[in-house]
Amino acid sequence: MLVGRTEECERLEALLDSARDGRSGALLILGDPGLGKTSLLEHLIGQATGLRVLQARGSEYETQLPFAALHGLLRPLFSLIERIPATQARSLRAALALEGGEADRLSAYAGTLSLLAEAAEARPTLVLVDDVQWVDGASAGALLFAARRIAGEALALVFAGRLGQSQAFEASDLPFLELEGLDAESARVLLHSREGSALAPEAERHVLEAAAGNPLALVELPATLTEEYAGATALSGPLPLTERIQQAFLSSARVLPTDTQRVLLVAAATEDGEWGAVRRAAELLGADAATIADAEAARLVSLTDGSLRFRHPLVRSAIYQAAVPAERRAAHRALGKALEADPDRSAWHLAAAAEGPDETIAVALEETAERARSRGGFASQARALERAADLSPTSEARFRRLHAASAAAYWAGEPDHAIRLAESALPLAADPLLRADVRHRLSVIADWHGRWRASAIPSDELVREADRLEPLDPRRAAALLGVVLQRRFQALETEGALQLAERRVSLCAPAGGERHLRALQDLARAQGLRGNARETADTIDRVLAESPDEALSFATNIAEPLIWLERYQLARRLLTASVAEARTEGNIVRLIFEQTNLALLELRTGRLAPAVAGASEALSLAEQTGNEYIEACNLTTLACVDAIRGNEADCRRRAERAVLLARALGDELVQAEARAALGGLALGAGRPEEATRQLQPLAELARRNAVGEPGVLPYGPDLFEAYLRVGDLDGAERTLGELRERAEATDRKWALAAAERCSGLVASDDQIDARFGAAVDLHQGSGFSPFERARTELCYAERLRRAGRRVDARVQLRSALEVFDDFGARRWLERAEAELRATGETWRKRDPTAEEQLTPQELQIALQVAEGKTNREVGGALFLSPKTIEFHLTRTYRKLDIHSRAELIRLFAGQAEGGLRPAGPRLGRRPAS
Repeated sequence: MLVGRTEECERLEALLDSARDGRSGALLILGDPGLGKTSLLEHLIGQATGLRVLQARGSEYETQLPFAALHGLLRPLFSLIERIPATQARSLRAALALEGGEADRLSAYAGTLSLLAEAAEARPTLVLVDDVQWVDGASAGALLFAARRIAGEALALVFAGRLGQSQAFEASDLPFLELEGLDAESARVLLHSREGSALAPEAERHVLEAAAGNPLALVELPATLTEEYAGATALSGPLPLTERIQQAFLSSARVLPTDTQRVLLVAAATEDGEWGAVRRAAELLGADAATIADAEAARLVSLTDGSLRFRHPLVRSAIYQAAVPAERRAAHRALGKALEADPDRSAWHLAAAAEGPDETIAVALEETAERARSRGGFASQARALERAADLSPTSEARFRRLHAASAAAYWAGEPDHAIRLAESALPLAADPLLRADVRHRLSVIADWHGRWRASAIPSDELVREADRLEPLDPRRAAALLGVVLQRRFQALETEGALQLAERRVSLCAPAGGERHLRALQDLARAQGLRGNARETADTIDRVLAESPDEALSFATNIAEPLIWLERYQLARRLLTASVAEARTEGNIVRLIFEQTNLALLELRTGRLAPAVAGASEALSLAEQTGNEYIEACNLTTLACVDAIRGNEADCRRRAERAVLLARALGDELVQAEARAALGGLALGAGRPEEATRQLQPLAELARRNAVGEPGVLPYGPDLFEAYLRVGDLDGAERTLGELRERAEATDRKWALAAAERCSGLVASDDQIDARFGAAVDLHQGSGFSPFERARTELCYAERLRRAGRRVDARVQLRSALEVFDDFGARRWLERAEAELRATGETWRKRDPTAEEQLTPQELQIALQVAEGKTNREVGGALFLSPKTIEFHLTRTYRKLDIHSRAELIRLFAGQAEGGLRPAGPRLGRRPAS
């Protein structure tokens, strides 16, 4: 056991025990240099009896090389790649440069998980990655992707890195262990174990005080003291601890021969383990590489089987930082020549050696960037292009490379970096067409990421620029107008959106092309917002005619108007197909947009289980990629489900977060949808005053912006009922009139049904059956959520009972209670139960043990299994391993009190009605009072 680290060692050893038992776990160790992160990993290796151990270490000079750390980690498993799904295997091989072709990032990430799971299938596996602050972005993405998705595999993943410098890992949701300095007694024990009684009491006191519990300092600082303790004064000076330790290492290096110091500098300028390259480069500098033996004797490095390792990363940094710039450039230049067989590493070393603009090196970096792109390493591509831009001798070349780097950073999920690159490129764009491209990119990124809203180009400015571009390049003009159009959609500026959409269609001719199809879909959205139902339907039919196989590469834009038109089956077919393609391609951007709209469709049609599963998946991926717009949209969908189910805290938390994000994005629509969720929550909880406060602004927004489609903001029925319950008959009458007008103008069955329900609530007793009967009939054929039909039945029953027709009321209440129970709509269920009791009948609730809610991931898996897919097929679709699927299925069976896939399929076959609970007898009678 390490001195002073008993609790830390026990926590790590518990991970090993879990892996041996077939359960997975991950842990991130964070701490300052010298606190013993590497020692803990070495201790873990010593305890890993019976486990396969995979190791990798981040290298400061490999951070620009995509999948470099992952390549080293997975090298022992290359023979197993053929066993993982074919799409993942192809991408992983390409990402690791094991074969040619292009790698899809998400597929490569999923392949990493599958390969680790495959290894753990044969033998419990321990994965250790040290110095994660220097792990390249692509490897970090793959490792974190895997760590978030392990569950039932015999895997233990442990990452270690410097606190405050391991951003990607620190920003993750992994469990972490933050190391602190040793306590005073442990520090003294460690010092004595190394120094014995060699230190005088005064010297010991100064060392303990200066080391501040840092184990590496306790080991290294005594060596800096003279026999007479002349160094005591130096130890009490202002130098930071890390620099003190580096000075200790540097002191050991400076007494070595000149040739040895030169070899050490070359080694410090490249990645660990590349002894062959270090030797060749040192010889190019005229140094005798054999003198590395002196550095070994000084315990600064170790050379084993041709692999060179520094004793500690601080040794490397001390030697590198102590060299003058000219010496460092010479070392990198020599390494660039020594590594000519590895063009990517060579290019980066030559770039580090450059003293000014150099087109030859810039071209080499550009080629490196292209290889990174083909392997799915967009972050590495962006950095190579950025460095190439720095070395570009002309403004034109610098602009081109910065602009390309911005695009790569955006696709890497680094919007902050993309914005900075685009802003750097903008002043260099002399050509108006190129300038338009940069402004387009700046605005698109800013519009999806609220914290960069200030970087967005104002809409009127973009329109003026599009006017200037139209004669030169109509399609570029259309792209700029597309940014403005999306903003008008989000702001619900219906008239301006329609005018702009019509103009874009004319600019995107000829017909049949991808741009033209997208412009037509946007036109359908704009027509739909205005309530032009016939024109919307005609435009959609035109889109489908130009794409007869319905193979739209992006179904999101057409999905919204299809939902408004109540063409739910077609919307589901298009979105489901596009989601499947996005999964196959590993296209995260396409997947999150399509899944977002599919979740909204499921919500509108009352399929709450897939709505929660889809929105949760899209939300998770949006958070990982920094897309705040998609995050807000899915938070709103989940808040709406919470409102139906009466989950007060979750609904408020999600809705408030969505409003915060949407406000930063200038998105009125998402803010309104979040308000609608809060209004529905309040109404269900019997707080009509609060519901009115939430919903009234929606009515004003729709009125002000002439939103003619009732499905855009379906607030009307809730606001009417809220007004009615607070006694505001004028407000209720106005709301009903607007709802009916929009419903009749667009022929929306769900809205017509809701209008009849509202009318029934204020109708005379002799009109109750006519109004509510019409509403129920309209619900039956609308395809809209059964929850709305149940609400109509509840309102119908309330009116019937108050009219003295208790037996008739029971018929409606039984049907409503079934749906409310299926949906888990607790507040509405309680209201219906109270109403039923007032008629002389009681409701027998289902067994609560069968109602434990599934997690979003369990829902995703259950829905896939219910389609008849195998564990391997489900794992491929959801980027999980078969073992994780099995792990979550076991929990799902227990929660739902079922025992087989067949039972699960039967149970989920009825989830279109919104619930997952098994059927059972529920009605009982009590004597009428």
